Amino acid sequence: MQPVVTAIITVYNEEKHIAEAVYSLLDQTYSNLEVLVIDDGSSDKTPDILAGIKDSRLRVIRKNRLRRARALKLACEEAKGKYIANLDADDYSYPERIAKQVAFFEANPDYAWIGCGEERVEPRRGEHINRLYPTDNATLRKQCTRCIPYSHSGVMFRKSLIDKGINYDPEQPYLIDFEFFLRIAKKYKVANLPEVLVRREVRNGSFFQGRFSTSQQNRRLARFGAQSVFWFKLPPWMLVYPLARLIYPMMPDTLKRLIRKKQGLAETNV
Repeated sequence: MQPVVTAIITVYNEEKHIAEAVYSLLDQTYSNLEVLVIDDGSSDKTPDILAGIKDSRLRVIRKNRLRRARALKLACEEAKGKYIANLDADDYSYPERIAKQVAFFEANPDYAWIGCGEERVEPRRGEHINRLYPTDNATLRKQCTRCIPYSHSGVMFRKSLIDKGINYDPEQPYLIDFEFFLRIAKKYKVANLPEVLVRREVRNGSFFQGRFSTSQQNRRLARFGAQSVFWFKLPPWMLVYPLARLIYPMMPDTLKRLIRKKQGLAETNV
């Protein structure tokens, strides 16, 4: 039977986390899905762990090292479902996540992308919080000038986007998902569910946090923020937000939390 949802995971050397990530998708309350894992040339025990998971809904494609952007693109091309849900290999989906996102799409055929809030564990800052993102299309577009307005591990989008040629850009070095999101939001309606449906642990070894310096990340975010002003026809004064992004890393964490609250990211301690 053709799955309605393909949940994708791209993984490289995540032997400590991959089983929990996969099982969090296989154990969803919504069962008409496949879990597609692109093993991006792992050299640790990840391939053995995946081979030990006996569930016909799990499909593993093992490749030599593609890197993150190419692996995501391949996963979307190989997906069989009507909807594609992403989960990073070191994260966890709450059991009802897929069912609630499918229900949203079935009730809102004019939307192309649906995200959700996240339980965020960040040991470096000593934070364990629930974070909610703006939910409506207009606010999400404005939020792009300030920050990334969704959790990548909590997004689902329509496979029809891939069929129309909108996919992750294999040449993007980082902020791969944000660049992809902006191209979708430029043409289609996007939203977030107003509840926490994934758990994400921000580790220094993660792709986004570990490979690139904070200054590189923020320069890239500032560029995409400025691009959002023009793409979404926002007021020119909103260019102040991308500029502020360049000094954000130098602020103390307490001030950063206050700024995030003012920007519309609702955070509560867990």
